[in-house]
Amino acid sequence: MPDPVDIIVGRNIRQLRAIRRVSQLELGEALGLTFQQIQKYEKGTNRVSASKLHQIAVFLGVEIAALFEGTDISEFSGRIELSPDAYALALSYDKLNSAAGKEAVKTILTLMSGEAVDSAA
Repeated sequence: MPDPVDIIVGRNIRQLRAIRRVSQLELGEALGLTFQQIQKYEKGTNRVSASKLHQIAVFLGVEIAALFEGTDISEFSGRIELSPDAYALALSYDKLNSAAGKEAVKTILTLMSGEAVDSAA
């Protein structure tokens, strides 16, 4: 039985494709797939890979979040974007093996940002 998210994504692909008056054959050719594969995507029978979701969104001229409309996944579209430095810092933080080291980094950053330190750790 198909996953409910796969069904919703498939329905959104079908609706957006229809609005743009693109046939399953045209979409399939643009993605290097058969129209039968597009049918399976639209029914939710087959899951759409991340790369195909991106290609579909680009081809249809929509944000990728539009393909997830109606699912709880779209709530993540409002997440905070990190600067390259913040992203690099987050990656370095994730590589720390020591819980004490992670706490120390959090404490230092909290002190530097001027926020109160919660000592009940």
